[in-house]
Amino acid sequence: MTNFTPWIEQGLRGIAVIEAQRCWLTQLAETLSARLQLNSAQQAVGDCLTQLMSGLLQSLVSEEEAFVELGSPIDDAHLAEHNALCLEVLEMIKRHERGELVGLQLLQRLQDWLSQHCDGTPHRAVLH
Repeated sequence: MTNFTPWIEQGLRGIAVIEAQRCWLTQLAETLSARLQLNSAQQAVGDCLTQLMSGLLQSLVSEEEAFVELGSPIDDAHLAEHNALCLEVLEMIKRHERGELVGLQLLQRLQDWLSQHCDGTPHRAVLH
C-alpha cells in the first residue's frame, strides 16, 4: 500500500502526515482535471478511482492517528465524514464500472474534500 501512502514509507507523523495527504489528494485532483480534457478521460477516471480507493482508507486512519498525536482526537462527526467519503467513492467505482461518466463528479468531490474537509479541520490552525 505504500505506493499510495508515501507518508508511511517516509515515516512522517503528526502535521507532516496531514500535509502529505493533502498534497497526495491535490495531485490526484490535478491529474484527473488535466486528463479529463483528453480522449482518455474514462481511463483517467478509472486510474484516479483506483489510486483513491487504494490509499483512502490508510489515509483516513493515518489522519485520525495524527490528530490523536496532536492532542485533538477526531469526533464522531469527523469520522462520519470519512465514512461518507468512502461510501461515495465506492458508489462512483460501481457507476464507473457500469460505463457511467463520473469524472466531473469525482473531480468536484475531490475539490470539495480538499477545500471543506482538509482546509476546515482543526489542524489548519496549528499549521498557521
